[in-house]
Amino acid sequence: MMQGHEVHLVYTRLRTEERMLADALRARGLGVRTHADSELVLPLSRERWQDGGPVLMRSMSFTRARYLASILEVKGSRVLNTAQCIATCGDKALTTLALARAEVPIPWAFVGFEEEACVAQMQERGFPVVTKPVHGSWGRMVARVDGVHAAEGMMSMRFEMGGAQDHVALVQQYIDKPGYDLRVYVIGKAVGGMRRRSEHWVTNTARGAVPERYEVPESHARLAEQAARAVGGEMVAVDLLETRTGEVLVNEINHCVEFARSIEFTGIPLPELMADYVRETLR
Repeated sequence: MMQGHEVHLVYTRLRTEERMLADALRARGLGVRTHADSELVLPLSRERWQDGGPVLMRSMSFTRARYLASILEVKGSRVLNTAQCIATCGDKALTTLALARAEVPIPWAFVGFEEEACVAQMQERGFPVVTKPVHGSWGRMVARVDGVHAAEGMMSMRFEMGGAQDHVALVQQYIDKPGYDLRVYVIGKAVGGMRRRSEHWVTNTARGAVPERYEVPESHARLAEQAARAVGGEMVAVDLLETRTGEVLVNEINHCVEFARSIEFTGIPLPELMADYVRETLR
């Protein structure tokens, strides 16, 4: 075991997930020290932080998680997930590029920086398409665009509002799903999954989709594990899209696994599985 036998849990809010994780870690004989990300002020040096034990990065802020993980890794801490994984998964364009590099099947997508060029590319590709912010989660600001007039309005809004990071248009192929999408949990390996059903084309549980367990076939498990490797993810949730013809594509990857809305439906003991994985890193 590593010296201290202690795990550091960095959080924004102590939600159900964080409390369950802390309980699971303690049940395995590990000490847990919790740290609010809002209270952390870390020197940019190689000076060790705390006892140098592993860090579970549970910050809800992409910016805070990315910087904190980067700093703590320089200080010698083992951060789950790594700063590189967080930076990749927290940016949908970089996620798509990492998956493309690893030849993981994905919907086609493009990035543009000017309204007219993006609208022209949408017309060439054909409607409908989906636009997303490169940063963001829970299905926020994701829109389906059905024609050129809607595209002009959406791109005008994208490029005239917000800061520099908002002036990037990520446009993705619209996948006609059969009323659900799939999420596979990878904790070192694929450990289970859930199906998210909704009559709306956006199937996030935060947007009202109903979660249910599905038995992950071996082909889906292999695909999710391949996607996790592509982004350097050790404990991630991989979102899959299944077309009406049965093709399965990787859509997004979540570096901070959330499960409070779904654990009672899926029955997958994610806190315990995550705690087991963390304990293995101490050996």
